[in-house]
Amino acid sequence: MKGWRPYYCPINHFVSIHQAVGMKTHQVTSSIKSHETCTIATSIPIELPLVEQRPGEAPIQKVYLKPKSAPKDISNEASGTNNVNTVRIECNQGQKKRGGTFKKRPIDAEPDPADMLCRPVASGESCQFGDKCKFNHDINDYMKRKPKDLGDRCPVFDARGYCRYGVACRFANAHIEKVNDDYHNVKREDYVEALDHDVGDEVNDLNHDLRMKLRKGTYDFQSKQQMKKAKKNGGKCQQCNDQTKEVKTQGDTSSVTLAEATATSETLAARNLLLASEPMQLELAEDVKIESDVQHMEMEPAEVMKIESDVQYMKTEPADDSPLLAERKPIDFKRKIYIAPLTTVGNLPFRRLLKQTGADITCGEMAMATNLLKAQQSEWALLRRHKSEDIFGVQLAGSFSDQMARACELLARETDIDFVDINMGCPIDIVCRSGAGSALMTRPPRLLEVVSGALTGLELGTRMRTGGTVNTPGLTVKLRTGWSEKQPSAHKLVPKLLSVRASLAYVNAAVVTADFKLRASQSIDAITVHGRSRLQRYTKNADWDYIFQCSDARTSSMNDTHSPPVPFIGGGDVLSYEEFDDHLQNGKLDTCMLARGALIKPWLPTEIKERRHWDISASERFDLLKDFVCFGLEHWGSDQKGVNRTRRYLLEWQSFLCRYIPVGLLETLPQRINDRPSPYYGRNDLETLMASDQAIDWVKISEMLLGPVPANFQFVPKHRANAYETDG
Repeated sequence: MKGWRPYYCPINHFVSIHQAVGMKTHQVTSSIKSHETCTIATSIPIELPLVEQRPGEAPIQKVYLKPKSAPKDISNEASGTNNVNTVRIECNQGQKKRGGTFKKRPIDAEPDPADMLCRPVASGESCQFGDKCKFNHDINDYMKRKPKDLGDRCPVFDARGYCRYGVACRFANAHIEKVNDDYHNVKREDYVEALDHDVGDEVNDLNHDLRMKLRKGTYDFQSKQQMKKAKKNGGKCQQCNDQTKEVKTQGDTSSVTLAEATATSETLAARNLLLASEPMQLELAEDVKIESDVQHMEMEPAEVMKIESDVQYMKTEPADDSPLLAERKPIDFKRKIYIAPLTTVGNLPFRRLLKQTGADITCGEMAMATNLLKAQQSEWALLRRHKSEDIFGVQLAGSFSDQMARACELLARETDIDFVDINMGCPIDIVCRSGAGSALMTRPPRLLEVVSGALTGLELGTRMRTGGTVNTPGLTVKLRTGWSEKQPSAHKLVPKLLSVRASLAYVNAAVVTADFKLRASQSIDAITVHGRSRLQRYTKNADWDYIFQCSDARTSSMNDTHSPPVPFIGGGDVLSYEEFDDHLQNGKLDTCMLARGALIKPWLPTEIKERRHWDISASERFDLLKDFVCFGLEHWGSDQKGVNRTRRYLLEWQSFLCRYIPVGLLETLPQRINDRPSPYYGRNDLETLMASDQAIDWVKISEMLLGPVPANFQFVPKHRANAYETDG
């Protein structure tokens, strides 16, 4: 038959055009269920029981919708194509809401060190441990067992001129020369070893000397540690226990430990002694009263807001060996494309890709202040910055002002960053139980103490590094609307935040001299409000009207001053340039923060800057995945361990990428982030595969980029993306 093009549908059957025309509806769908692939002529209409669009569903053209079928179990765990294991994740719909994450995920099994090639030996160097080394030193034995190379070009070698993984690299043929039985790891002529440092174009690495100083407690902090652990009572301070109370919320029998937010100045010191080990069960119901805490809060100079009006400060010589920085200019947020800090998925390769598509400002994943002070390598890895990130910030979470002061001092002295963002909106249970994240919004006095400590730490760290305060990194805060949707509190916190300054209360007595003054002019550099409450998580739409109300509170509180208004940033549900422009139209916001929108559409910065809907092809989207994989191998390594890690983060990202609906398939534009797409066919095989919400299909995509997965590979996505439920 001429003039028609078969349409490929990977839903388990071949249906010829003559068969489809002769079949009834139930016969077609029954036949489709029993075989492997389906080819249907798109030029001849076939009556299929298509899913009708309901409120909250994306307006996809009916010609692309899949036939309605029986509900399937979502394959949230997937393994290699040779040994597929899928596990049903139980969800009692109607009884309990689906959580935002899968909390019982399989842990990757560590390979036997005896089977792993020693890294120095792999790169052609000698191992300092010799025969005592637990890793394999037999290169010939390793090469016999090594899988086939994944490609002819090594991303690490192409970027740096030398691959430190040597024969262990999964692209070793690109830089390994075999002479007789010896393997030589080639170095390109333009390779400069001094510029490599194992991280190439990345900075903010935790070096050995700094790690030892932090772990041994010998680092010379200028900020004061006010928190002292009690030796009795199991390491908990009895005063703290006296200042806490148990709250029984209506409809919830769980006990909640919440310190008095309205304590007087006499009890403020006791609150500062709260320990990080003190569990704070902050599973509050929506009727918890926090409004009065904000209304009756007083900022007494003797407490937190001890501000020196004299702007003179002591000039000192740099005490650190850290390289001096060029003068840092104030950050201009006006209409800038700001990529939000995204836990797990907002990694360095992803941010690097977003810079490639037009992002202006990037921020690292949330790091815990206490873990940074303990020199945890995994936490310091979140601070890595690529050279392409010209405006880069680090997000911190912490519940104690002295910890935040020390963490910020450490960052200002030892890292290259432009600003620090304090996370006061994280809804994760474990963060809130420690008193950080959204829990800070229920305790306004402590929230202000944390900000004051951070300002002090940044100034002290900059003085130690440069001898002045010109290059002090900026400080921003990120809030939610409040703990409960029914009782928002951000609009009451905004004016208080604007008046916070650094305090001598966080400076070591040895540093404070007659000439020592803190800058009275330094305050926070920007405020971001996510238009959802903590209990709301990511369900329902973001409340942009309330975000504008918070911006008005900022403006009214600054009318009495002659200083320029602090930049105000809104966040929530931006998935198109139209939404971005609409939110900025009234002039109350400086810019919008991109979060899930950038995960679903990594080319969103391009759309916003060019003000167009980009009907990006499947091959162009696949090219973006190729770039991500290349950046991931540079960052995590090109050996088997690095390949596995790159694959895992790619799969985590797929849980958001699959939610994109191509522009050409929609009846109306733009796509809304919380509109659930019904199962649909793409315009080609690759587009259909990319639209799948099945983890096993995500693994297939990863195999197209990184080769077959190991035989024992399993994957369960961390983020469930519960803004809608999938079916079909």
